[in-house]
Amino acid sequence: MPERINGKEDRAYNILFEDVDVQLFRGSIELQGISLEPVKNDMATSITGTMRSLRLGGVNMLGFIFGHVAEIEELRFEAPKFVLVRNDSISQKPADVSKAFQGLFGDLVSRGVIHNVVLNEGSGEFYTKTDSVRKFGSFEDFRISAVNLETDSVRLNYAIPFKLESIQTSLKNLQVRINEEQTFTLGALNYDSKQEAFDFFDMHLKYSESNLEASKKSDVQRDFIEIDLKHLRIEHIKAQSNIYGSWAIVAGLLTIDSLHLHDVRNKNKPRPKEPEKPMFEGMVEQIPFPLEIDTIKVLNSKITYSQISEGKTEPGSLIFEQLSAKISHAVSLDSLQSGELLIHGEAVLNGFAPMRMDVTVPYTNDSTKENFHLEASVDPFALPSLNGILGDLVSVNINSGRMEKLEITMDASRYSSSNTMKFHYSDLKLELRDEEAQKKKLMSTLANILTSSNNLPENRNYKTATFQTDRNIYRGTFNLIWESLREGMMEIVPGDVMQLLMKEQDPADGGKRR
Repeated sequence: MPERINGKEDRAYNILFEDVDVQLFRGSIELQGISLEPVKNDMATSITGTMRSLRLGGVNMLGFIFGHVAEIEELRFEAPKFVLVRNDSISQKPADVSKAFQGLFGDLVSRGVIHNVVLNEGSGEFYTKTDSVRKFGSFEDFRISAVNLETDSVRLNYAIPFKLESIQTSLKNLQVRINEEQTFTLGALNYDSKQEAFDFFDMHLKYSESNLEASKKSDVQRDFIEIDLKHLRIEHIKAQSNIYGSWAIVAGLLTIDSLHLHDVRNKNKPRPKEPEKPMFEGMVEQIPFPLEIDTIKVLNSKITYSQISEGKTEPGSLIFEQLSAKISHAVSLDSLQSGELLIHGEAVLNGFAPMRMDVTVPYTNDSTKENFHLEASVDPFALPSLNGILGDLVSVNINSGRMEKLEITMDASRYSSSNTMKFHYSDLKLELRDEEAQKKKLMSTLANILTSSNNLPENRNYKTATFQTDRNIYRGTFNLIWESLREGMMEIVPGDVMQLLMKEQDPADGGKRR
């Protein structure tokens, strides 16, 4: 029996067992007290493990005993416990984890003509091996049901890497330690080939304390991001997708439901030298695997950007709530890109300012010619609400006023954007911050004289803005959008005092460290 089970010369694993129960007339063989061990010791990622039982059902006994190839109706794994060890001196690629399991199942299933595979109650632990062995992850309740396999037809899209009629896979409580500070967890994963759908539930990327504490302890200034995601669903998955080993996703629809992304940046830390930041097209191309999705939908989501200003210990935040978006034709490979990437998004800023944005990004296949067209607008709101956002960025308080309309159009290229802006407001009154009460009163009076309290189309001095904004190529796309909004408002709100005071908040390098 051991020679028959492990007779394949190019096998990667040996199946060892303590006992066997053969029921000749029922065509059943059950191995018990099972352990798996790799044939070679120098694999980049290897798997060992134990199993309650391995059952071969519907076996052609004469063929199994005397033939060259065993024909088995069903191969059933019960309660396997896997231990995966990644040799970091050979490889540190995250994809090696899923690829190793695919290789294991492919190795076991290819030992005969096996029509169906069932795996129940699987669990596993992940370890890295350098000078010592360190655990970095685990999972529970791993299940597979694969129907009507063709083991002579390789297909790399599935956990069982062969052509088949259908497959269902699932697991729960996946945990992966990204590094000493960050851990990724996944509550559940389900895949059903008949529905052409992949579901991920309760995804979290967290710091051991919090991203705020991590930003305070860091030696340099960078983005510290935490993610909570209730549900991600990929539908209409095409055959050329590969969800094991080297990822590749070609699908009709990706839905992101109830995402909360929190980004913290600490301006008290020195900012390291960074490479040039891409714009929208470049961000899609930076996805580390081939991606081609007809439509991406974002529902019920929230994005929070928190910044600790220089000299401060607690952050101020921009919160984009009730976020929804639709992204059409997202393609990460240059060779497949054609036409345009379209983005439509809506959100409410800090609970008081509903806004929307439409972006058109032509695929250029040339990073030096990257560009986009943006149209954005904000619904009416009370201007004093901005005080909580502007905080230390400006030297004024807004005492009264109402924003009636804010619209901006941008045509952006690698180094600049050409913009037009409408900013309608009424009853604007400002107060300058100053420790000396008399000076403060005088300067506030002067500011309100030099600043028109209204800018509406029926006013004689009604203003719009047509202007150009230089892009800092070492900052992201949203920094360019913010700077364009800021410069447009300064063009429309008159008064040299106001513009001087707002510009005084820039560092001496002309704003490059903003």
